[in-house]
Amino acid sequence: MLRRILFPLERCDDDAGAVEFARALARRRPVELLLLRVEELPILGPFAMGLALASRSCDLGGLKSRLDREGIRTTVVMSDAVSSGAVADHARRRAASLILLPYHRESAWTRMMHGSAAERILRESPVPVLAVPGASRSVTRILYAYDESEAALSGLRHAIDFAQLFEAKIGLLRIPGPPRPAEPGVPVEERLLSILRRREVPVRVLPSSGDAAADVTAAVSREGIDLMVLSGRPETDKACLALARRVLQTAPLPLLITREEPVPSPLAGAPLRVGI
Repeated sequence: MLRRILFPLERCDDDAGAVEFARALARRRPVELLLLRVEELPILGPFAMGLALASRSCDLGGLKSRLDREGIRTTVVMSDAVSSGAVADHARRRAASLILLPYHRESAWTRMMHGSAAERILRESPVPVLAVPGASRSVTRILYAYDESEAALSGLRHAIDFAQLFEAKIGLLRIPGPPRPAEPGVPVEERLLSILRRREVPVRVLPSSGDAAADVTAAVSREGIDLMVLSGRPETDKACLALARRVLQTAPLPLLITREEPVPSPLAGAPLRVGI
């Protein structure tokens, strides 16, 4: 469940779409927004060894004041900018349940020369990341892309949470995963459908051709998708991020990657899972 949202901002004036999405979440559920300013060194980008350069103006205090006046609980994590490499550490230490990430579509050359904070945060985040590449939009249809693994079941709870939050419908899309031996039991798709029906979430199974990028593009166009949820896990991380980048670069579509990592609990020997 959403409780604390880490909100790293690079260009406050250009991040209006993500700010509006944060407002939409906060209006539907009491959450705390943790504001953090992120900057990378020009040219050196992610190889800047953790240094940051205040090259862009971002008034977190002003944003906090505006959100406070709207009744949205907001905290400025720190006044100084940090590099993108520090965001994952802040998410762990502050027990964030989600990172809300403004995503700016840039050329490969720009990303190589300047670095991309968003790209690094997508790679390294220990908690689910919701990347918002454009203007805010009303969420009525959610695309849940999954492969035939147990991760599809754990990732589904995030799609359900957003579907119930926005009273949205879910479209299930199976995408290829790594080769797996045949396992006895109920197929993953049937288990997903059973869970969604029990939770009374409207659902539709979408056609799959085996080409993940083409199927996602077709589903977004044909179904009028407003939010995509992508189930990630360590063994498919590279393919998951490649698909996420393609979607974010080609469509102004918010995308949630459900990746999580176990975090040691200070109260017990068992791992504590951080997430929605």
